[in-house]
Amino acid sequence: MFRRLLLATLVCTLAATGVARSTSVIPPTFDQLVAEAQTIFVGEVISQRSVMDTSSQGRTIHTIVTFRVEDVWKGTVGAMTQLQFLGGTVGDLTLQVAGMPNFVNGQRSVLFVAGTAKSISPLVGLSYGRFRVERGTADGIDRVRTNDGRALGTLTEIGAQRPPTFQSITPMRLSDLAAAVRARQNAGAR
Repeated sequence: MFRRLLLATLVCTLAATGVARSTSVIPPTFDQLVAEAQTIFVGEVISQRSVMDTSSQGRTIHTIVTFRVEDVWKGTVGAMTQLQFLGGTVGDLTLQVAGMPNFVNGQRSVLFVAGTAKSISPLVGLSYGRFRVERGTADGIDRVRTNDGRALGTLTEIGAQRPPTFQSITPMRLSDLAAAVRARQNAGAR
């Protein structure tokens, strides 16, 4: 009896390790973001919808986010584009994926897109491949923040572990990030 219980416990433990894996991503550097992205664009979220997908492996939920494209910095994309992310809510079922960016209609972002094929996320490095764009209320200048809302002061902060700080950082201008992406592409093309 003890052997059967031990065997059953071992089988359950091994099966659970495959299910219990967490999402972990090494933060990419600025150079890695630019190099790994097939497309880089500034877009505004205009709609989102979650759908239940059924396959031979079972059921899962995906959220399709539609963007109005404002500016393309790398690759080609139409005036509107859709990206599909694992997770979302359909009816009373919710699937949350750690490290997945959350989008809000009307919100603007810079997106570093690795591909659009079905995957966990089309972005380079999950949420690391998304930067929020916010327009300054006083000066009207578009500035860049990380996915979690922290001010992005310099390119060296991308991919680096930043300690919490109480210092006020003025977020980088969107135009400066665009110039840096284009300069990095030009340097890589030589």
